[in-house]
Amino acid sequence: MSRIRADRIVDRAATGAPLFPNGAVVTGVATATTFSGNATTATTATTATTATTATNAQGLTGTPDITVRNITGVAATFTGVLTYEDVTNIDSIGIVTARTGVKVLAGGVNVVGGGITATGIGTFYSGLNTEDILAEEVNVTAGKLSDNTNINVEDGMVHLFTTAESTTSTPNIRYNGSTALNAKMSIGQSVVVTLITTANASAYSANMTIDGGAQTERWIGGSAPDAGGSAGVDIHSFTIIKTADATFTVIGNHSKTS
Repeated sequence: MSRIRADRIVDRAATGAPLFPNGAVVTGVATATTFSGNATTATTATTATTATTATNAQGLTGTPDITVRNITGVAATFTGVLTYEDVTNIDSIGIVTARTGVKVLAGGVNVVGGGITATGIGTFYSGLNTEDILAEEVNVTAGKLSDNTNINVEDGMVHLFTTAESTTSTPNIRYNGSTALNAKMSIGQSVVVTLITTANASAYSANMTIDGGAQTERWIGGSAPDAGGSAGVDIHSFTIIKTADATFTVIGNHSKTS
């Protein structure tokens, strides 16, 4: 066996690296500033053009497919789609944002604290069960119904007018000033709108409109109101059922209090 002892090995012209056309077998540690080419198995690959197997790989670039068991890091940025398959739990310290919805296949959604705030419409297909108080928003107007006949259900389904009435009025039920109630309701749906006015014997609502269109009211008791109460408040409630496009069945009720 021959041995070469040298501080530096160069090519014959002493201008570059020597060639090893038949390869080189290193039984000890090989240290290099960079690797160029294929590193089939590397314990630590700081910079490698192609690392087939690397125990510790830094600075990976390109478009490789990487399969690992666990990833631990400070942050991760994904420019494409991140797909989770068969994930048992997701534990997030901050906010989880789902841009196209959340679909729960089983188990339901359990909100332990903070509640749920929905800016759109919540639809429940199998009923709604509340174990505590169910509070409904009331729109309070410091005025008379006869001066504020446009009733926007966007503001609530119960409307209270705190100034004593002085004349009859025809309330107009709509969603808001730019959106019709008809556009917000589907055929077969119903809403109940309650109007509470400060009583006056000459003040009552015998008719109402929806989105500006006259309706045929079906009054409980068989006839429309013809007088208001003498004290307390008067309550007009309208059950509105959409039976076709811009077509409604309206059931009205007028109650007087003391």
